[in-house]
Amino acid sequence: MTRSEPASEASELDQIQTFFAAQLRKRGALPKDSALAAQARAFVSASGRLSPVERLEIYREQFWLRHTASLVEDFPGLSGILGQEAWQALIEGYLEAHPPASYTLRDLGLHVPQYVEAQPTLAHHALCLDMARLELAYLELFDAADAAPLNATALAAIPEDAWERARIELQPALRLLHVGYPVASLRRQLFLAQTSGESVPIPAPEPLHLLLFRRDLSMYHEELTAGAFALLEALTRRVPLAAACAQAQAEIPEEAASIAQNVGAWFQSWAARGFIASVEV
Repeated sequence: MTRSEPASEASELDQIQTFFAAQLRKRGALPKDSALAAQARAFVSASGRLSPVERLEIYREQFWLRHTASLVEDFPGLSGILGQEAWQALIEGYLEAHPPASYTLRDLGLHVPQYVEAQPTLAHHALCLDMARLELAYLELFDAADAAPLNATALAAIPEDAWERARIELQPALRLLHVGYPVASLRRQLFLAQTSGESVPIPAPEPLHLLLFRRDLSMYHEELTAGAFALLEALTRRVPLAAACAQAQAEIPEEAASIAQNVGAWFQSWAARGFIASVEV
């Protein structure tokens, strides 16, 4: 065996992989021209009545069916807003711009919000962007790590004078999302409409501050006041509790008094529901 043989074999494998990837990612049916037929014969054998190009076409169709089906499963709200035709066009463009680069289909939709944001002519663009952000957050929550919640004994042991400098560690399976439409409730309506056949109207804009969380492998949401949302957002950045309150009050001055009045009750509620993983003092 010569030293050049492994490199030659690798080069041939690269050529095969490059050729297959290029054909599978084509949006339309493969052309039946002589140039492609010659290329296909170099890498694909005929089978029964199927030519190499026809065999390639089967693989190409399966590539698109598998990946578009996966994205429908992960983004049912977005596909429900758009309808079949607009959704298909959007997602085919997405797969061209962001072809699969991971061994797992779980990562297939990581760039969907980014892609939707770059399509300003898309119908209901702002609503679609909010929905894409929500559905990606749900995907992230589903796979987020578990952390044992702070127990009552540990909480009670924290000295009162330590709370001002305390840094709060929230559960990994939490997300904060500010949206301009009621996308969480809309998503559920669209899901139920799949079986009922009812038409779901496009909702009016409604700014909301959402806390998304996972419980028993199910995804939930609740609406927060702007002040509570700003406080939790500061805590996720590991800002000490007193400074986080001050930042939230400065960001939402109309709720400054409410933040000061309710921070203790909010924290007790969040801790009781297991949203607090630890407190560093």
